[in-house]
Amino acid sequence: MSTQIRAIQKADEAAWRNLWQQYNEFYKRTIPEPVTSTTFARFLDDSVRMYGAVAVDTKSNDKIVGFVTWYPHPSTSSIEEDVYLHDLFVDPSTRNVGTGRLLIEHVYEHAKTIPAASVYWHTQYFNHAAQLLYVKVADRTDFVQYRKAL
Repeated sequence: MSTQIRAIQKADEAAWRNLWQQYNEFYKRTIPEPVTSTTFARFLDDSVRMYGAVAVDTKSNDKIVGFVTWYPHPSTSSIEEDVYLHDLFVDPSTRNVGTGRLLIEHVYEHAKTIPAASVYWHTQYFNHAAQLLYVKVADRTDFVQYRKAL
């Protein structure tokens, strides 16, 4: 497999939605259609600082095999912004060939152009396969997340 990472495009919507559905099924969550539509539209809107990129298998008719989403935000601990890597997913049939790492590195490169102080993300404690990659490309922190639905 030969993988290229590029910004998401309107023509990618159907393939992205397929991967997005798999991603949400993995995390046992249901995202309402209006949220999915709005999320995809935000990737294409230059006035919104939410970004999406896809991994394309150039040896398989440019099949989209993964995606990553991220956005910068101000920080209280640095003058530079931080970048939150929000979603990362690679098609299970194409994993373990470096695609996840390439998607993360794509976010790193974009963050450097902002310039950002750091890139960070969360994962669920049971996502051990992903964590095998994450410990190679970033430092694990001691923070625990709390959340209150409103």
